[in-house]
Order: sequence, then structure tokens, then C-alpha cells
Amino acid sequence: MVAQLMSRNVGDRAMVPAPVERRRPTRTDWTVVVLLLAAVPVVHDIGTMLTAPYWLDEAWVALSVRMPLADLPVATSSTPIGWSLLLRLVPDSDDLRVVPLAFHVLSVGVAYALGRLPHWPTRQLGIVAGTVAGAAVLLLPAQQVRHDLKQYSADAAVTVGMLALTAWTERTWSRRRLGVLVAAVCVGMLFSHVTAIITPGVFGGMFLVNLVRRRWARLLDVAVAGFIATWLAAAVYVVFSARARSDEMREFWAAAFPQPHELPGYLAERLDNLAPVLGAPVLFISGLAVAGIMTLAWSRRPATAIAVSSLPATVIVLGVNEVYPLLDPRTSHFLVVTAVAMAGIGLVGAATLAVGLVSRALHRSLPTAVTATICAVLLGAFAIHNGAWYRFDGHEPGLERTPVTMMDVRSATEYVNNHRSRNDVVILNPTAWYGFAFYSKRDPIDMITPYNNTVGWWVAMPSRSDVIMVPGLDASGIRLGVERGLELAAQRGGARIWLIRSFVGLEEAEAWRSVLADYRVEQVTDGIEPVVLISEG
Repeated sequence: MVAQLMSRNVGDRAMVPAPVERRRPTRTDWTVVVLLLAAVPVVHDIGTMLTAPYWLDEAWVALSVRMPLADLPVATSSTPIGWSLLLRLVPDSDDLRVVPLAFHVLSVGVAYALGRLPHWPTRQLGIVAGTVAGAAVLLLPAQQVRHDLKQYSADAAVTVGMLALTAWTERTWSRRRLGVLVAAVCVGMLFSHVTAIITPGVFGGMFLVNLVRRRWARLLDVAVAGFIATWLAAAVYVVFSARARSDEMREFWAAAFPQPHELPGYLAERLDNLAPVLGAPVLFISGLAVAGIMTLAWSRRPATAIAVSSLPATVIVLGVNEVYPLLDPRTSHFLVVTAVAMAGIGLVGAATLAVGLVSRALHRSLPTAVTATICAVLLGAFAIHNGAWYRFDGHEPGLERTPVTMMDVRSATEYVNNHRSRNDVVILNPTAWYGFAFYSKRDPIDMITPYNNTVGWWVAMPSRSDVIMVPGLDASGIRLGVERGLELAAQRGGARIWLIRSFVGLEEAEAWRSVLADYRVEQVTDGIEPVVLISEG
């Protein structure tokens, strides 16, 4: 009888949480984190990432580093102010993508923390969980395409980081840790608007858990902390970001704001579009993510589990109410990274359950190495399946093509500025303007606001009287711009006319062909966005 009880206890040991003896990171923890972070340059093509020219959406963000600090609240209204301030710390403005790279690195580290902090049966199993969660984020294909000079990588790092802090607060409850969580909300809002999406789930989860457990003192602390965090987040938003909610911005994202009756079809289509960058079938990742939520609850982190669970419903409500784009690949990058981190935790939880069941059947305890082996095999299969994505340069056969490979205003601008004479004229289409202004680094710029585009501002180049922007993208607007260029060239003594275009759509390209058919056109550079010279036929 004693032997049977001992055998049963041994078999169940893997499934019964035991107190964690060491609460501070161990040398093994730091070693694993260092190895994961060291793998970032192995997985990512950092050289291409840092040296590629800025495309349209990046160019206006890059322009902010050339503006006075007083202009930042307007210039970065749709980008968190903290992100813009970080860009100013980069010595060379051509290397600004080091900031999204830094948040990619951070997302791997905080994913390790999120997997490590639950109350696992053994310290070794916690290290396995942290390793799998961090590696899953490291190997995620979506991380390869989100090198944009915008806050999407920060969205992911802040979201996973907030969840890790929630698990850390649950691990050892104290007002100090709760205060750290409140401070994290304020700091997070400076770098990611998504902080406002995850915050209600974080404090709502802790409130609900303490309410159910009737811990009234903690309940009051959470209520006060949540109130303070909400007001701090609202203050940051009102001061720095509220002006970004313009009619032009809502119109731009209109396709990502479904009506309630459109949700089933809309969600199915958007999830299907996300499948390639998830690196595995959506149902598989979703199932493991659900297992991850259950694992958090089982491992004494119920508030963290509630916070994660709240995200899908929150983003759907925000999307239907036209507050935040629903499942757009860029703005919902934080959901993809969070889902994969949770899938990593779910994988470890499922493997632990399976090993525990086998242990019970065999009446002997299987070591943690068995769980680690199962996870390593499945994670290795994930990496092999997605091998083509790693060191992705934006234009690999059979994979998604990123905007960075389709636009190159830098080469065109530098060529024209190096080869034009003082009397020459430069004609631009509107989508080349931000990049031209940024890469004309010796020419001062002035902000023009308000302006009826999505970012709400424009820039003038007062020292460049030789530059003309076509007033429209249809044939009439293009023709008017070209005629103005010819007139200005004539006034300057028959100067040459340079044409720079970027991000030209099909309809605009056809309009340019029809207009330029009446003139002599000479292509003077190669590349994806060549420079041409225009003269009368």
C-alpha cells in the first residue's frame, strides 16, 4: 500500500506545482537569455535592415529627427512621442532602424520572462518554458517583415512585457510591484499606443482574481492602481496622440473597421492572410495559445491569463467601433507576437501534461529532459518549416515582398542633388516628397500644419525654389505639374528638368505614361524607381 502511494505520488509530481525556491534570475537564466539575444543577428538580416532606404511611411517618421523638439507633438501625433525621442539618440539618421531592431531584441527577452515567471513545478521546467517562449518569438516569420521605422515592434515588446510584469506581480505580491506596473503603463504609453489596449485586461484580471478570493485589501490596492494607471495613460494620449484621430486617418483605415455583421467573414479572411507570417496554421497556433492561457491559470498566474484572454475581445470591440484597426498585419503585430509567445508556453504546458500522464501510467517519474526534448523537436520543426524566412531581405521568392524593396527615393534624390546644376528644375509626385525632403539633408525644412493628409502635416523646403510637386495623381494634375516645370525651366534659361517618382500605383503609372508621351523622356538611372529627364519633344 505504501509502495503504491509512493509510486502514485512520484507519477503525479510533474503535475503538482511545488514552491519555487529561487525567485531571482539564476546564472542559467542569464545564459539562456544571452544565447537567445545572440541569435537575433543570425536570424535577421541586420545589414539589409539598417542600410535599406526609407520608404514612404518611414520617411515622414525619419523627418522628425530634423525638426525642432517643439514640432514633435504634431510631427509624431500618430507615432508615440517616446519613439520619436529614441530616434534622436541614433547618431546617424541613416541608421534609425536600430530602434525597431532594439525592440525586436527586447521582445525576445520579455517573452523569455513571460514563460519563466509562472509557478512551474521545477525551476528547470521554468527555464525550458522561458526558452521555448523566447525562441518562438525569435523564430516568428512576422518579426522578419516588421522592420518598419514605426512603433510596431515596440507594440509587441510592450504588450508581452506588460504581461510578464503582471506575472511578476502575481508571483510575489507587494504594493511596490504594483507601483512598478503602474509606472510601466505610463512609460509604455510613451512608446506604444497598444499599452492602452492591454492595460484594462491587466488590472481587470488582478481585480477579478482578488475579488473572487475576497482579498479586500489587495482589491482596494488594485482598484487605486488601475485608476491611476488609466488616468496616466489617458493623459499621455490626450497630450501627445489625440490629434492623430482625424477624418483622414479614419478613412485610411476604413477597410480595417468591419461592421458587426461582417465579423465572421472579415475575421476568417484576415486570419487567413496572417497565416504565412505566423509560420504555422492559424488553428494550430490558436490552440497552443489557448493551452498557454490554461497553463498560466494552472501555474498560479490567473490574472495574467485573464489579461491575455481579454485581448481578442478588446481588439474586436475597438475595431467595430472604429477606434483601432482590426487584424491589420502592421498594427496588429503585437497580437501575432503575443499569440506565438503564448503558444510557446502552451507547448510546454501540453508537453508537461503528456509527460505527467505517461509517468502515472509507468508508475515512475520522467525527467524534465523529456519535456524539453518534446519542445525542442516541435520548435525545431517550426524553424525548419520557416527556414526560408530567416535572414529575409524583403524580396525572397515565394514570400511576402515588403515596401522597402519597392521604393528607393534615396538613390534618386542623391543622384539628382549630386548632378543637377543650380538652374535645373526637379518635379516630384506627392509620395516622393517626404523622402526627398529627408534625403536632401543640406536643405532646411519647415513644417506646414494643419494639412489634410493622414499625418496632418506637410513640409516646405524654402531654399529649394527649383522643386515642383505635381498637384494631383491623375492625368490633369500630372500635366499641370509638368507644364509648370517647363515654364520654370524656361525662366531659368532652358535648365534641365529632373523627374523623381515614388510609390506609383497602376492608375498613376498609366496617367504618367499618357502625359509623358507628349514629351522627350530620357531615363538616366536604373533601379526600382529610376530618375528621368524631361524636355519638350
